[in-house]
Amino acid sequence: MITPSFFVLESRRFFFAALGFGATWLLTEDVTLSLTVLAAALAASWGWQLAKLYRWFAQPEELPPIGGSGVRGILHDVYVLRSRESQPGARSVRTQPYLKDSLASMRDAALIINSDGRLVWCNDAAEYLLSIRFEEEEGKPLSDVAPGKSLKRYMRDENFQKPLRVKPGPDPEFCLQFEFSRFGANDRLVFVKDVTEQDKLERMRRDFVGNVSHELRTPLTVIKGYIETLQSLADESDTTLRKSLGSMDTQVSRMERLISDLLWLSRIESVEGERKDDEIDMVALLSDVQEGLLAAWPNREIRLNVSTDQRILGSAIELRSAIDNLLVNALKYSEGPVTLSWAETVVGPALAVEDTGPGIESKHIPRLTERFYRVDKSRSQATGGTGLGLAIVKHVAVSHEAKLFVDSEVGKGSCFRLVFPNDRVSMPLDGAHAPSMTI
Repeated sequence: MITPSFFVLESRRFFFAALGFGATWLLTEDVTLSLTVLAAALAASWGWQLAKLYRWFAQPEELPPIGGSGVRGILHDVYVLRSRESQPGARSVRTQPYLKDSLASMRDAALIINSDGRLVWCNDAAEYLLSIRFEEEEGKPLSDVAPGKSLKRYMRDENFQKPLRVKPGPDPEFCLQFEFSRFGANDRLVFVKDVTEQDKLERMRRDFVGNVSHELRTPLTVIKGYIETLQSLADESDTTLRKSLGSMDTQVSRMERLISDLLWLSRIESVEGERKDDEIDMVALLSDVQEGLLAAWPNREIRLNVSTDQRILGSAIELRSAIDNLLVNALKYSEGPVTLSWAETVVGPALAVEDTGPGIESKHIPRLTERFYRVDKSRSQATGGTGLGLAIVKHVAVSHEAKLFVDSEVGKGSCFRLVFPNDRVSMPLDGAHAPSMTI
């Protein structure tokens, strides 16, 4: 800020220059000469101040020449700003080198890429982990430094909310995880971790669940067969025995559904990172699922509202399982009509399942997709739910880069919505939009 004394002192400068102009005119009565004297006085005064200013620029570590009048306020402000820059935490051109020095000392691999995805800098840990030399790889695209189609596609899509795992080398066990974050104006800071052991443990867990579930299928099938045989041989008058056999049959059927869901969930997890590019006719798929459930629930009403015939790229069998789970949940936990919708939105096509059931309290919504999480345990057991339906829906959504939204109000019902990104849309073969229809 320029101080008020700046204007006062500049007024004094003009006042004395004006006195010189008046004295010259009184002595010579020559206006031109008087104006020349005025200009020369002002130029000499300002030139002297500029000379002092240039000397300070040459040696900025010294105190500024604030004793002068004309630019005293300006120089004082400049000096204060320079002093602030030298304080800790000040933003300056030295920030980036300081950050690089900090990253260089990290044990984790760190890289910096520019807006074109080319390598700008990396630390020693990155050189060791990626088996590269920065001097040889500088300026190359990161997808060439760490080869992999998934990394190239990940960088092209620029959807860095979820870390990317790749297996770049010939060793099928070796697994790297890439995490991107913004750095500076257009650069990206990339952290790379060796997650081989973590990936192996997760794979072992999935395999264990899958193998155990598969092994349980055979004895359950045998037990179910004997129960059915005993039910056919039991005396009609022995109500206690028939009730016990009926209860056993119900629990065995529930175990079969649970094992089936566990196996399916394990399969979805095992292929979650794979690209799914089959063109899916969503209108036909929704109609097929609707017909199948109407046959199983003949006394219920399932409405189908379609306002677009957009096709998407994905896996038909996974999408069918997600739609089926959402509809079955809506049918189990409500008594009124259930609405299945397929519509176009600004962010992408949306699949919605809406019911008029009791609704869900807001505190439960964040945990709905957890395995075996139940809002009402007694009611879930009564309806024969496994507690895995929404977990399957979540994994199908992730594998299709979709977002799952849950809107619910107690006493009014719930709406589960899957919103797919626009880059997964495959336009209809005829390029036209289907008219809206309700079935």
